[in-house]
Amino acid sequence: MTHALKTADTKILVTLPGSIEAAVAAAKDAGIPRSHILLLEGKAPGFKSVQDLIEQGRSLPPTGVYQIPHGKTNKDICGYLNFSSGTTGYPKAVMLSHHNIIAQCLQLRQLQLLPADGYRTIAVMPLFHITGLVRFITYPVFMNGECFMLPQFKMETMLETIIAHRIEELIFVPPILIRIVRDPVVEAYLPRLREVVRRFSSGSAPMSPEILRLLEARFPGTGFRQGYGATESTACISSHPPSHFAYRYAHTGGKLVANTVAKVIDLSDASRLLGPGETGEICARGPQIAMGYLGNPEATAESFDEEGYLHTGDVGHIDDEGLLHIEDRIKEMIKVKGIQVPPAELEDLLLGHDLVEDCAVLGIRDDYAGEKPKAYVVVKSGLSPSEELGRALLKYVRERKVRYKWLAEVEFAESIPKGPTGKLLRRLLKASDQKTDRSKGLCVRDNVDRAKL
Repeated sequence: MTHALKTADTKILVTLPGSIEAAVAAAKDAGIPRSHILLLEGKAPGFKSVQDLIEQGRSLPPTGVYQIPHGKTNKDICGYLNFSSGTTGYPKAVMLSHHNIIAQCLQLRQLQLLPADGYRTIAVMPLFHITGLVRFITYPVFMNGECFMLPQFKMETMLETIIAHRIEELIFVPPILIRIVRDPVVEAYLPRLREVVRRFSSGSAPMSPEILRLLEARFPGTGFRQGYGATESTACISSHPPSHFAYRYAHTGGKLVANTVAKVIDLSDASRLLGPGETGEICARGPQIAMGYLGNPEATAESFDEEGYLHTGDVGHIDDEGLLHIEDRIKEMIKVKGIQVPPAELEDLLLGHDLVEDCAVLGIRDDYAGEKPKAYVVVKSGLSPSEELGRALLKYVRERKVRYKWLAEVEFAESIPKGPTGKLLRRLLKASDQKTDRSKGLCVRDNVDRAKL
Protein backbone atom coordinates (compact mmCIF):
# COMPACT_ATOMS: atom_id res chain seq x y z
CA MET A 1 0.00 0.00 0.00
CA THR A 2 2.85 2.39 0.77
CA HIS A 3 4.17 2.07 -2.80
CA ALA A 4 0.74 2.99 -4.21
CA LEU A 5 0.28 5.93 -1.84
CA LYS A 6 3.69 7.36 -2.70
CA THR A 7 3.36 6.82 -6.45
CA ALA A 8 -0.03 8.54 -6.56
CA ASP A 9 1.16 11.41 -4.32
CA THR A 10 -1.86 10.65 -2.14
CA LYS A 11 -3.24 13.45 0.05
CA ILE A 12 -6.21 11.69 1.69
CA LEU A 13 -6.67 8.02 2.61
CA VAL A 14 -10.18 6.62 3.14
CA THR A 15 -10.46 3.33 5.01
CA LEU A 16 -12.67 1.19 7.27
CA PRO A 17 -12.41 0.66 11.04
CA GLY A 18 -11.16 -2.92 10.57
CA SER A 19 -8.24 -1.71 8.43
CA ILE A 20 -7.30 1.34 10.47
CA GLU A 21 -4.00 -0.06 11.81
CA ALA A 22 -2.70 -0.95 8.34
CA ALA A 23 -3.89 2.41 6.99
CA VAL A 24 -2.14 4.39 9.75
CA ALA A 25 1.14 2.52 9.20
CA ALA A 26 1.05 2.97 5.42
CA ALA A 27 0.05 6.63 5.70
CA LYS A 28 2.96 7.28 8.06
CA ASP A 29 5.43 5.68 5.62
CA ALA A 30 3.97 7.73 2.77
CA GLY A 31 4.03 11.02 4.69
CA ILE A 32 0.24 11.41 4.93
CA PRO A 33 -0.87 13.22 8.12
CA ARG A 34 -3.02 11.20 10.50
CA SER A 35 -5.69 13.91 10.21
CA HIS A 36 -6.01 13.06 6.50
CA ILE A 37 -7.17 9.50 7.21
CA LEU A 38 -10.96 9.25 6.93
CA LEU A 39 -13.42 6.46 7.67
CA LEU A 40 -15.84 5.45 4.93
CA GLU A 41 -18.26 4.22 7.59
CA GLY A 42 -18.30 3.43 11.29
CA LYS A 43 -16.33 5.18 14.00
CA ALA A 44 -12.84 5.05 15.51
CA PRO A 45 -11.39 7.37 18.19
CA GLY A 46 -9.52 10.32 16.71
CA PHE A 47 -10.71 9.85 13.11
CA LYS A 48 -13.31 11.71 11.10
CA SER A 49 -15.71 9.87 8.83
CA VAL A 50 -17.01 10.77 5.38
CA GLN A 51 -20.36 11.37 7.04
CA ASP A 52 -18.72 13.94 9.33
CA LEU A 53 -17.42 15.77 6.25
CA ILE A 54 -20.87 15.73 4.66
CA GLU A 55 -22.34 17.31 7.78
CA GLN A 56 -19.51 19.84 7.89
CA GLY A 57 -20.12 20.68 4.23
CA ARG A 58 -23.74 21.59 4.87
CA SER A 59 -22.56 24.75 6.66
CA LEU A 60 -20.43 25.88 3.70
CA PRO A 61 -21.64 27.90 0.70
CA PRO A 62 -22.17 25.93 -2.58
CA THR A 63 -19.15 25.80 -4.89
CA GLY A 64 -20.97 24.91 -8.10
CA VAL A 65 -20.74 21.89 -10.39
CA TYR A 66 -17.31 20.76 -11.58
CA GLN A 67 -16.54 21.91 -15.11
CA ILE A 68 -14.05 20.34 -17.51
CA PRO A 69 -11.23 22.87 -18.03
CA HIS A 70 -11.41 24.90 -21.23
CA GLY A 71 -9.77 23.17 -24.19
CA LYS A 72 -9.98 19.69 -22.65
CA THR A 73 -12.38 16.76 -22.97
CA ASN A 74 -13.04 13.81 -20.70
CA LYS A 75 -10.31 11.96 -22.65
CA ASP A 76 -7.76 14.29 -21.05
CA ILE A 77 -8.87 14.03 -17.43
CA CYS A 78 -7.86 11.11 -15.23
CA GLY A 79 -10.82 9.58 -13.42
CA TYR A 80 -9.09 6.68 -11.69
CA LEU A 81 -5.54 5.68 -10.89
CA ASN A 82 -5.59 1.90 -10.92
CA PHE A 83 -2.45 -0.08 -10.23
CA SER A 84 -1.34 -2.89 -12.53
CA SER A 85 -1.08 -6.40 -11.10
CA GLY A 86 2.71 -6.25 -10.72
CA THR A 87 3.38 -9.69 -12.23
CA THR A 88 6.71 -8.46 -13.64
CA GLY A 89 7.74 -5.99 -10.92
CA TYR A 90 6.33 -3.11 -8.88
CA PRO A 91 2.74 -2.22 -9.84
CA LYS A 92 2.49 0.83 -12.12
CA ALA A 93 -0.16 3.55 -11.69
CA VAL A 94 -2.39 3.31 -14.76
CA MET A 95 -4.21 6.54 -15.62
CA LEU A 96 -7.79 5.81 -16.68
CA SER A 97 -9.69 8.76 -18.10
CA HIS A 98 -13.40 9.44 -17.67
CA HIS A 99 -13.68 8.61 -21.38
CA ASN A 100 -12.06 5.20 -20.81
CA ILE A 101 -14.48 4.31 -18.01
CA ILE A 102 -17.62 5.45 -19.85
CA ALA A 103 -16.53 3.63 -23.02
CA GLN A 104 -15.92 0.37 -21.16
CA CYS A 105 -19.34 0.56 -19.49
CA LEU A 106 -20.99 1.05 -22.89
CA GLN A 107 -18.99 -1.86 -24.31
CA LEU A 108 -20.12 -4.09 -21.44
CA ARG A 109 -23.73 -2.94 -21.79
CA GLN A 110 -23.80 -4.14 -25.38
CA LEU A 111 -22.89 -7.66 -24.18
CA GLN A 112 -25.25 -7.73 -21.20
CA LEU A 113 -28.27 -10.00 -20.96
CA LEU A 114 -30.41 -8.37 -18.28
CA PRO A 115 -33.00 -10.03 -16.05
CA ALA A 116 -36.43 -8.44 -16.40
CA ASP A 117 -36.20 -6.80 -12.98
CA GLY A 118 -32.83 -5.09 -13.46
CA TYR A 119 -29.08 -5.57 -13.17
CA ARG A 120 -27.69 -7.18 -10.02
CA THR A 121 -24.24 -8.46 -9.17
CA ILE A 122 -22.26 -9.61 -6.15
CA ALA A 123 -18.76 -8.31 -5.40
CA VAL A 124 -16.40 -11.06 -4.35
CA MET A 125 -13.34 -9.71 -6.17
CA PRO A 126 -11.03 -7.05 -4.72
CA LEU A 127 -12.25 -3.56 -5.59
CA PHE A 128 -8.66 -2.46 -6.29
CA HIS A 129 -8.54 -4.90 -9.22
CA ILE A 130 -9.64 -3.39 -12.54
CA THR A 131 -12.57 -5.80 -12.80
CA GLY A 132 -13.73 -4.84 -9.32
CA LEU A 133 -13.32 -1.15 -10.07
CA VAL A 134 -15.37 -1.36 -13.27
CA ARG A 135 -17.86 -4.17 -12.67
CA PHE A 136 -18.62 -3.65 -8.98
CA ILE A 137 -18.16 0.09 -8.40
CA THR A 138 -18.84 1.88 -11.69
CA TYR A 139 -20.98 -0.35 -13.89
CA PRO A 140 -23.85 -0.88 -11.39
CA VAL A 141 -24.20 2.92 -11.09
CA PHE A 142 -24.12 3.24 -14.89
CA MET A 143 -26.85 0.56 -15.14
CA ASN A 144 -28.92 1.93 -12.25
CA GLY A 145 -28.44 -1.53 -10.78
CA GLU A 146 -27.44 -3.12 -7.50
CA CYS A 147 -24.14 -4.52 -6.25
CA PHE A 148 -24.09 -6.61 -3.08
CA MET A 149 -20.76 -6.35 -1.27
CA LEU A 150 -19.58 -8.85 1.33
CA PRO A 151 -17.26 -7.37 3.99
CA GLN A 152 -15.53 -10.75 4.28
CA PHE A 153 -15.65 -13.78 2.05
CA LYS A 154 -17.56 -16.72 3.46
CA MET A 155 -18.88 -19.38 1.09
CA GLU A 156 -22.22 -19.85 2.86
CA THR A 157 -22.93 -16.10 3.01
CA MET A 158 -22.05 -15.67 -0.66
CA LEU A 159 -24.32 -18.53 -1.77
CA GLU A 160 -27.21 -17.30 0.39
CA THR A 161 -26.84 -13.79 -1.08
CA ILE A 162 -26.87 -15.13 -4.65
CA ILE A 163 -30.06 -17.09 -3.98
CA ALA A 164 -31.85 -14.37 -1.97
CA HIS A 165 -31.25 -11.65 -4.56
CA ARG A 166 -31.46 -13.91 -7.63
CA ILE A 167 -28.10 -12.94 -9.11
CA GLU A 168 -27.99 -14.55 -12.56
CA GLU A 169 -24.41 -13.86 -13.68
CA LEU A 170 -21.59 -14.58 -11.24
CA ILE A 171 -18.27 -12.82 -11.83
CA PHE A 172 -15.71 -14.96 -10.03
CA VAL A 173 -11.94 -15.38 -9.99
CA PRO A 174 -10.68 -18.92 -10.75
CA PRO A 175 -9.98 -19.86 -7.09
CA ILE A 176 -13.65 -19.30 -6.21
CA LEU A 177 -14.84 -21.22 -9.27
CA ILE A 178 -12.61 -24.10 -8.18
CA ARG A 179 -14.26 -24.03 -4.74
CA ILE A 180 -17.71 -23.90 -6.36
CA VAL A 181 -17.08 -27.26 -8.03
CA ARG A 182 -15.12 -28.91 -5.20
CA ASP A 183 -16.29 -27.50 -1.86
CA PRO A 184 -18.78 -29.90 -0.20
CA VAL A 185 -20.51 -26.89 1.41
CA VAL A 186 -21.98 -26.01 -2.02
CA GLU A 187 -23.89 -29.30 -2.26
CA ALA A 188 -26.75 -28.22 0.03
CA TYR A 189 -27.30 -25.04 -2.00
CA LEU A 190 -27.18 -26.64 -5.47
CA PRO A 191 -30.93 -27.10 -6.13
CA ARG A 192 -31.67 -23.43 -5.35
CA LEU A 193 -28.55 -22.17 -7.14
CA ARG A 194 -29.54 -24.02 -10.30
CA GLU A 195 -32.86 -22.16 -10.29
CA VAL A 196 -31.07 -18.79 -10.26
CA VAL A 197 -27.65 -18.94 -11.94
CA ARG A 198 -27.58 -18.49 -15.72
CA ARG A 199 -23.94 -17.66 -16.34
CA PHE A 200 -20.46 -17.67 -14.87
CA SER A 201 -17.90 -15.05 -15.82
CA SER A 202 -14.16 -14.90 -15.27
CA GLY A 203 -11.05 -13.44 -16.83
CA SER A 204 -8.27 -12.61 -14.37
CA ALA A 205 -6.45 -15.90 -15.02
CA PRO A 206 -6.92 -18.90 -17.33
CA MET A 207 -9.36 -21.65 -16.34
CA SER A 208 -8.31 -25.27 -16.59
CA PRO A 209 -10.39 -27.52 -18.89
CA GLU A 210 -11.08 -29.85 -15.96
CA ILE A 211 -12.69 -27.10 -13.85
CA LEU A 212 -14.79 -25.92 -16.81
CA ARG A 213 -16.00 -29.48 -17.37
CA LEU A 214 -16.92 -29.90 -13.70
CA LEU A 215 -18.64 -26.50 -13.62
CA GLU A 216 -20.83 -27.33 -16.61
CA ALA A 217 -21.68 -30.73 -15.11
CA ARG A 218 -22.63 -29.18 -11.76
CA PHE A 219 -24.65 -26.36 -13.36
CA PRO A 220 -26.22 -27.82 -16.54
CA GLY A 221 -27.84 -25.31 -18.86
CA THR A 222 -25.62 -22.41 -17.77
CA GLY A 223 -23.14 -20.48 -19.91
CA PHE A 224 -19.65 -19.17 -19.41
CA ARG A 225 -18.26 -15.76 -20.35
CA GLN A 226 -14.50 -15.32 -20.44
CA GLY A 227 -13.05 -11.83 -20.69
CA TYR A 228 -9.57 -10.82 -21.79
CA GLY A 229 -7.91 -7.53 -21.02
CA ALA A 230 -5.70 -5.66 -18.60
CA THR A 231 -5.67 -2.70 -16.26
CA GLU A 232 -4.31 -0.72 -19.23
CA SER A 233 -7.47 -1.53 -21.22
CA THR A 234 -9.91 -0.62 -18.42
CA ALA A 235 -10.66 -4.37 -18.20
CA CYS A 236 -12.04 -5.85 -21.43
CA ILE A 237 -10.46 -5.97 -24.86
CA SER A 238 -12.55 -9.01 -25.69
CA SER A 239 -15.36 -11.03 -24.17
CA HIS A 240 -17.93 -13.62 -25.19
CA PRO A 241 -21.10 -12.23 -26.76
CA PRO A 242 -24.38 -14.04 -26.00
CA SER A 243 -23.96 -16.16 -29.15
CA HIS A 244 -20.79 -17.69 -27.64
CA PHE A 245 -21.78 -18.38 -24.02
CA ALA A 246 -21.48 -22.15 -24.59
CA TYR A 247 -18.72 -23.85 -22.59
CA ARG A 248 -17.03 -25.05 -25.78
CA TYR A 249 -15.84 -21.46 -26.30
CA ALA A 250 -14.70 -20.94 -22.69
CA HIS A 251 -11.04 -21.69 -23.45
CA THR A 252 -10.92 -18.57 -25.65
CA GLY A 253 -10.95 -14.89 -24.72
CA GLY A 254 -14.07 -14.21 -26.77
CA LYS A 255 -14.49 -11.58 -29.49
CA LEU A 256 -13.37 -7.96 -29.53
CA VAL A 257 -15.74 -5.61 -27.73
CA ALA A 258 -17.32 -2.69 -29.62
CA ASN A 259 -15.08 -0.05 -31.26
CA THR A 260 -11.94 -2.10 -30.60
CA VAL A 261 -9.29 -3.01 -33.17
CA ALA A 262 -6.64 -5.66 -32.60
CA LYS A 263 -3.52 -6.68 -34.44
CA VAL A 264 -1.11 -9.56 -33.96
CA ILE A 265 2.54 -8.73 -34.57
CA ASP A 266 5.54 -10.96 -35.16
CA LEU A 267 7.55 -11.58 -31.99
CA SER A 268 10.86 -11.02 -33.79
CA ASP A 269 9.73 -8.23 -36.16
CA ALA A 270 7.14 -5.83 -34.70
CA SER A 271 6.52 -4.24 -38.12
CA ARG A 272 5.20 -7.52 -39.54
CA LEU A 273 1.46 -8.09 -39.09
CA LEU A 274 0.24 -11.67 -38.78
CA GLY A 275 -2.94 -13.26 -40.07
CA PRO A 276 -5.63 -15.52 -38.59
CA GLY A 277 -4.22 -18.48 -36.70
CA GLU A 278 -0.68 -17.05 -36.62
CA THR A 279 0.85 -16.59 -33.17
CA GLY A 280 2.40 -13.30 -32.08
CA GLU A 281 1.93 -10.42 -29.63
CA ILE A 282 -1.64 -9.19 -29.16
CA CYS A 283 -2.03 -5.40 -29.54
CA ALA A 284 -5.31 -3.50 -29.19
CA ARG A 285 -6.66 -0.02 -29.81
CA GLY A 286 -9.98 1.44 -28.70
CA PRO A 287 -11.72 4.04 -26.51
CA GLN A 288 -11.01 1.96 -23.39
CA ILE A 289 -7.20 2.02 -23.80
CA ALA A 290 -5.63 3.96 -20.90
CA MET A 291 -3.89 7.34 -20.97
CA GLY A 292 -0.58 5.83 -19.85
CA TYR A 293 1.38 5.38 -16.61
CA LEU A 294 1.58 8.18 -14.06
CA GLY A 295 5.09 9.64 -13.89
CA ASN A 296 6.58 6.86 -16.00
CA PRO A 297 7.08 8.04 -19.61
CA GLU A 298 9.54 5.22 -20.38
CA ALA A 299 7.05 2.49 -19.48
CA THR A 300 4.28 4.38 -21.29
CA ALA A 301 6.33 4.55 -24.49
CA GLU A 302 7.11 0.84 -24.18
CA SER A 303 3.47 -0.25 -23.79
CA PHE A 304 1.57 2.28 -25.95
CA ASP A 305 2.70 2.91 -29.54
CA GLU A 306 2.27 6.02 -31.70
CA GLU A 307 -0.81 4.58 -33.41
CA GLY A 308 -2.59 4.24 -30.06
CA TYR A 309 -2.18 0.48 -29.73
CA LEU A 310 -1.59 -1.12 -26.35
CA HIS A 311 1.12 -3.77 -26.60
CA THR A 312 -0.25 -6.29 -24.14
CA GLY A 313 2.86 -8.42 -23.76
CA ASP A 314 0.65 -11.47 -24.30
CA VAL A 315 1.31 -14.11 -26.93
CA GLY A 316 -1.70 -15.43 -28.82
CA HIS A 317 -3.67 -15.52 -32.03
CA ILE A 318 -7.09 -14.74 -33.48
CA ASP A 319 -8.86 -17.59 -35.24
CA ASP A 320 -11.02 -17.53 -38.38
CA GLU A 321 -14.13 -17.00 -36.26
CA GLY A 322 -12.66 -13.88 -34.66
CA LEU A 323 -12.09 -15.52 -31.28
CA LEU A 324 -9.02 -14.48 -29.33
CA HIS A 325 -6.69 -17.19 -27.98
CA ILE A 326 -4.08 -16.27 -25.35
CA GLU A 327 -1.11 -18.59 -25.00
CA ASP A 328 1.27 -16.88 -22.55
CA ARG A 329 3.18 -13.77 -21.51
CA ILE A 330 6.13 -12.81 -23.74
CA LYS A 331 8.38 -12.22 -20.73
CA GLU A 332 7.49 -15.64 -19.31
CA MET A 333 8.21 -17.69 -22.44
CA ILE A 334 10.84 -20.39 -21.93
CA LYS A 335 13.52 -20.55 -24.63
CA VAL A 336 14.78 -24.09 -25.21
CA LYS A 337 17.66 -23.98 -27.72
CA GLY A 338 16.09 -20.76 -29.06
CA ILE A 339 12.61 -22.28 -29.43
CA GLN A 340 9.87 -20.56 -27.41
CA VAL A 341 7.83 -22.74 -25.07
CA PRO A 342 4.71 -21.23 -23.41
CA PRO A 343 4.54 -22.24 -19.71
CA ALA A 344 0.73 -22.04 -19.79
CA GLU A 345 0.60 -24.82 -22.38
CA LEU A 346 2.39 -27.21 -20.03
CA GLU A 347 0.38 -26.00 -17.03
CA ASP A 348 -2.89 -26.74 -18.84
CA LEU A 349 -1.62 -30.22 -19.63
CA LEU A 350 -0.57 -30.95 -16.03
CA LEU A 351 -3.86 -29.62 -14.62
CA GLY A 352 -5.60 -32.26 -16.69
CA HIS A 353 -3.83 -35.01 -14.71
CA ASP A 354 -6.08 -36.70 -12.15
CA LEU A 355 -3.57 -36.31 -9.30
CA VAL A 356 -2.62 -32.63 -9.82
CA GLU A 357 -4.44 -29.92 -7.84
CA ASP A 358 -2.36 -26.94 -8.99
CA CYS A 359 0.90 -26.25 -10.78
CA ALA A 360 3.22 -23.65 -12.28
CA VAL A 361 5.90 -24.01 -14.95
CA LEU A 362 8.97 -21.81 -15.32
CA GLY A 363 12.28 -21.87 -17.14
CA ILE A 364 15.47 -22.95 -15.37
CA ARG A 365 19.01 -22.51 -16.63
CA ASP A 366 20.59 -25.30 -18.62
CA ASP A 367 24.14 -25.17 -19.98
CA TYR A 368 23.20 -27.16 -23.07
CA ALA A 369 19.72 -25.89 -24.02
CA GLY A 370 19.85 -22.42 -22.44
CA GLU A 371 16.63 -23.06 -20.54
CA LYS A 372 14.40 -26.02 -19.79
CA PRO A 373 10.89 -26.20 -18.31
CA LYS A 374 10.47 -27.05 -14.65
CA ALA A 375 7.12 -27.74 -13.00
CA TYR A 376 6.08 -26.96 -9.44
CA VAL A 377 3.20 -29.28 -8.57
CA VAL A 378 0.62 -29.36 -5.77
CA VAL A 379 -0.96 -32.80 -5.45
CA LYS A 380 -4.65 -33.43 -4.78
CA SER A 381 -5.86 -33.49 -1.18
CA GLY A 382 -5.17 -36.80 0.55
CA LEU A 383 -2.15 -37.62 -1.62
CA SER A 384 1.54 -37.34 -0.79
CA PRO A 385 4.38 -36.37 -3.14
CA SER A 386 6.52 -39.30 -4.21
CA GLU A 387 9.34 -40.20 -6.55
CA GLU A 388 6.92 -42.49 -8.39
CA LEU A 389 4.39 -39.69 -8.96
CA GLY A 390 7.14 -37.35 -10.14
CA ARG A 391 8.30 -39.93 -12.69
CA ALA A 392 4.70 -40.45 -13.80
CA LEU A 393 4.24 -36.71 -14.42
CA LEU A 394 7.49 -36.48 -16.40
CA LYS A 395 6.30 -39.41 -18.53
CA TYR A 396 2.81 -37.86 -18.86
CA VAL A 397 4.34 -34.77 -20.50
CA ARG A 398 6.81 -36.77 -22.64
CA GLU A 399 3.98 -38.80 -24.14
CA ARG A 400 1.98 -35.72 -25.12
CA LYS A 401 4.49 -33.04 -26.13
CA VAL A 402 7.41 -32.66 -28.54
CA ARG A 403 10.86 -33.20 -27.09
CA TYR A 404 11.83 -29.55 -26.52
CA LYS A 405 8.73 -29.10 -24.32
CA TRP A 406 9.61 -31.97 -22.00
CA LEU A 407 10.03 -31.13 -18.31
CA ALA A 408 13.54 -31.17 -16.91
CA GLU A 409 12.23 -31.68 -13.40
CA VAL A 410 9.19 -31.70 -11.14
CA GLU A 411 9.29 -30.20 -7.66
CA PHE A 412 6.40 -30.79 -5.30
CA ALA A 413 5.12 -27.79 -3.33
CA GLU A 414 2.44 -27.09 -0.75
CA SER A 415 1.05 -24.11 -2.70
CA ILE A 416 1.62 -21.92 -5.75
CA PRO A 417 2.06 -18.15 -5.18
CA LYS A 418 -0.88 -16.20 -6.56
CA GLY A 419 -2.31 -12.70 -6.31
CA PRO A 420 -5.72 -11.85 -4.79
CA THR A 421 -7.46 -12.50 -8.12
CA GLY A 422 -5.86 -15.89 -8.68
CA LYS A 423 -3.24 -14.69 -11.13
CA LEU A 424 -0.07 -16.76 -10.96
CA LEU A 425 2.89 -14.76 -9.59
CA ARG A 426 5.55 -16.56 -11.57
CA ARG A 427 8.24 -13.98 -10.78
CA LEU A 428 7.97 -14.77 -7.05
CA LEU A 429 8.25 -18.47 -7.77
CA LYS A 430 11.26 -17.88 -10.02
CA ALA A 431 12.98 -15.73 -7.38
CA SER A 432 12.39 -18.44 -4.79
CA ASP A 433 13.63 -21.15 -7.15
CA GLN A 434 16.94 -19.32 -7.61
CA LYS A 435 17.66 -19.15 -3.86
CA THR A 436 20.35 -21.64 -2.91
CA ASP A 437 19.43 -21.67 0.78
CA ARG A 438 15.69 -22.33 0.39
CA SER A 439 13.93 -25.41 1.72
CA LYS A 440 13.18 -27.56 -1.32
CA GLY A 441 10.29 -29.92 -1.77
CA LEU A 442 10.75 -33.40 -3.22
CA CYS A 443 12.39 -32.86 -6.61
CA VAL A 444 12.32 -35.47 -9.39
CA ARG A 445 14.59 -34.90 -12.40
CA ASP A 446 14.38 -36.31 -15.90
CA ASN A 447 17.38 -38.37 -16.97
CA VAL A 448 16.95 -37.98 -20.73
CA ASP A 449 20.18 -38.21 -22.70
CA ARG A 450 21.05 -34.63 -23.73
CA ALA A 451 22.45 -35.81 -27.02
CA LYS A 452 18.93 -36.76 -28.08
CA LEU A 453 17.75 -33.17 -27.63
